[in-house]
Amino acid sequence: MTMTRRSRAGLLALFIAAAAAVTFIASERGGGPAEAQKLGISGTWERTPDDWFGEDPDNPVLPGGKIDLKEPFLSEYETLKKKQAEANEAGTPLATTSSKCLPEGMPTLMAALFPIEIIHDNKQVVVLGEYLQQVRRILLTEPMPSKDKLEATFQGQSRGRWEGDTLVVETQGIRPEARLYDVPHGKDMKITERIRLKDPDHLENQIVIEDPEVLNAPYRFTFEYKRSDYRIQEYVCENNQIVIDSEGKTALRRN
Repeated sequence: MTMTRRSRAGLLALFIAAAAAVTFIASERGGGPAEAQKLGISGTWERTPDDWFGEDPDNPVLPGGKIDLKEPFLSEYETLKKKQAEANEAGTPLATTSSKCLPEGMPTLMAALFPIEIIHDNKQVVVLGEYLQQVRRILLTEPMPSKDKLEATFQGQSRGRWEGDTLVVETQGIRPEARLYDVPHGKDMKITERIRLKDPDHLENQIVIEDPEVLNAPYRFTFEYKRSDYRIQEYVCENNQIVIDSEGKTALRRN
């Protein structure tokens, strides 16, 4: 029994309608043919490999090697690192954002010094940092504010879009106190991320930092994460045990 032209046309129309319905449902849930990949970025993530920080977990290595800084920023950075080393040796370490109870901000939040959790829908991707209960919002349906309306914050203003199974994010408007391992940056610094699943349990974040005021060339590096069953905990900074003197050195309160 052969299939008539009319019956073949009817089956084709039914197939097209079904495919359109599936596409619509996928777009409503987070969108597109790579929906499974997109949904897969949700969950709790920790940095990998386990020794990503180098030899000293309290002083992690720069993720992309030495940063090509312009002057006077290079000299200022080298002077700061020297002072830190001397203060550490003397047992009076210099105050850090941590001892001041300040958020890590971008891009250090994505370094996952503490675990991070990602949740999302079709309007935003939210990154929760355990340290100080930080919240970063990557908006998917709003444009980046113009420079004159760009309010500087620790996490900056992030806008994202999906390119297949890759989340492309641009972040601007980051406060000067939010530094990647003490490296200074200018007010027009822009961070571009390309976040994608390498496999169901491994996430990759390719990052480019552009900062023509401070950098001689864009700084590129990659953070990699492994999926974790760790549950993000409350982390409140109670800065009543640390004393910071006029030189920025810290000591524990004795009473």
